[in-house]
Amino acid sequence: MAPAFSTFSAIAEIFVTAAVFYVVLRSYRGHPFAWKLATAVIVFEFSVNMMYMIFRMREQSAGIAEGGPRSPYAPFMAAHGALSLLVFILFVVFAYLAYAAMRRNQNFYREHPGITFGFLALWMLSVGSGEALYLLRYG
Repeated sequence: MAPAFSTFSAIAEIFVTAAVFYVVLRSYRGHPFAWKLATAVIVFEFSVNMMYMIFRMREQSAGIAEGGPRSPYAPFMAAHGALSLLVFILFVVFAYLAYAAMRRNQNFYREHPGITFGFLALWMLSVGSGEALYLLRYG
């Protein structure tokens, strides 16, 4: 049975992904940058999902230190964690750049389509790997 925090995080990540795509694509299509929603997503991601990853990393490390079995998914979990941290940092940086560009009457995402769609692809890879881990482990 999956821990409640794992299930909550897996479900929440779907809604967070919808919000990230909404913020980025809305701005890309020429609408003002939805900075309030982006800020809410950043705060939620940091306070819930990043804390979940720290909790899981600590749990894995403690189990190994006590001589417990190592998860066969450990390398996949480490890669997912690194990618998730990367896309979170990228979202924070790009949200700041988009906000600053909006204040100058520019559109960061439209002016940088390679960065925009590369970021969204990395985000999907991160979320997809997290959902796959959840299903492999608890599905």
